[in-house]
Amino acid sequence: MTVICMRAWRLAAAGLAFTLLVAPRLAAQETVDLTLDQAVAESLARNPSLAVERREIDIAKGIRRQAGIYPFNPELEGEGGAGRAKDRVDSDVRRGIDAVSVGVSQTIWLQGQRGIRVRGADAGLLRATRSVQDAERQVVAEVLKTYGELLVSQQRLGLAREILAVTQQVRDAAQKLFDADAVPQLDVLRADVEVEKAENRAVIEERGVATAKRELALLIGRPVVEPLRAVAASPALPRPPVDLETLRDQALVARPDLNAALAGVDAAKAEVDLVRAERFLPELKVGVKYEAGREFDSTGQRGLLTLSVPLPLFNRREGDLERARAEVAKQQAQVELARRRIEKEISVARQQVDASDRIVDRYVRSILPQQEQNFGLLREAYTIGEIRITDVFVGQREFIESREAYLEAVSAFNAATADLYRALNARP
Repeated sequence: MTVICMRAWRLAAAGLAFTLLVAPRLAAQETVDLTLDQAVAESLARNPSLAVERREIDIAKGIRRQAGIYPFNPELEGEGGAGRAKDRVDSDVRRGIDAVSVGVSQTIWLQGQRGIRVRGADAGLLRATRSVQDAERQVVAEVLKTYGELLVSQQRLGLAREILAVTQQVRDAAQKLFDADAVPQLDVLRADVEVEKAENRAVIEERGVATAKRELALLIGRPVVEPLRAVAASPALPRPPVDLETLRDQALVARPDLNAALAGVDAAKAEVDLVRAERFLPELKVGVKYEAGREFDSTGQRGLLTLSVPLPLFNRREGDLERARAEVAKQQAQVELARRRIEKEISVARQQVDASDRIVDRYVRSILPQQEQNFGLLREAYTIGEIRITDVFVGQREFIESREAYLEAVSAFNAATADLYRALNARP
């Protein structure tokens, strides 16, 4: 891509001086230079959607913390009563009676549910973390794509201003030739029309640059009204390293969406284990109680040990177990789907990058230099009166079409490169 860099800047150099003359207001506003590395770093730090996604990690941390806390608090129980009773021997004798009891009980897990819940919460936290990393992967790819679009839009604007400057030069030449009675006034009128077309083209491209700037500002968390300028040695994004096979192998084991799916499998398996643990004898309730009472002339005190165990006679959670097993199967299928999707994304993006790179290279090596030379010769020939002005404008249209086709090819290359970085979970 070094060749692309050198050629692209050479083609744009002719319009740089005119940029300051035609649009001083825009030049004054475009004061914030932004490199690709800066754009990526700012997007990871301030992207609004990532700020929302990262809250999922805080939620998962809360769930994990609660899973490690024993859910059952001790229960304090107390009873008391008072009354009067008749003597069985002498019915006229009435005596007071009373009773009081106090006790404490605790529910105890028997099947290791706490450890299972912690394991499931750990898997959930890992899943949330990987999901956030996957969201970061998507945001970085969108920044790359939008940054590439801004680079191309700036090149389009430079081309439009360059064409406007050249068209005005042709118009001036036509006016001089007309004043010298070398060409008809029709040449001047045609040149005036072409100048107006070039001015309209410049306005359209200015609007395209403004749109790309706003989109990039939103992605990196800057105010949309802040003027930005993408600064790069070439309108084409840098390709991933040559060793794509290594990156591919890494993506197949380390891509966040794949790891999030694997964590989903672990969470589902923990749910199966928890349901199994709670089907039969999951817990018991143990308590101690002290009772004291007075009845007629006797008093009594005693200590009690209480024990209660749920009997799984009606609800054995068959449906919950079936659901949990189905969830495991679903998450395992999701893992396989993620692997296949990764392989497809890498393969398609790589092919598109290679094809687009070949097209761009042809334009840089042969098509653009030839068109530039042809157009220059046509302008010189018209200046000395050897050809008609219509021949100049035909050559100009061919020149414009070639440059636009080149920028379209660069735009396609940038989009494919961003998709390849996305698929490989890599950054420039």
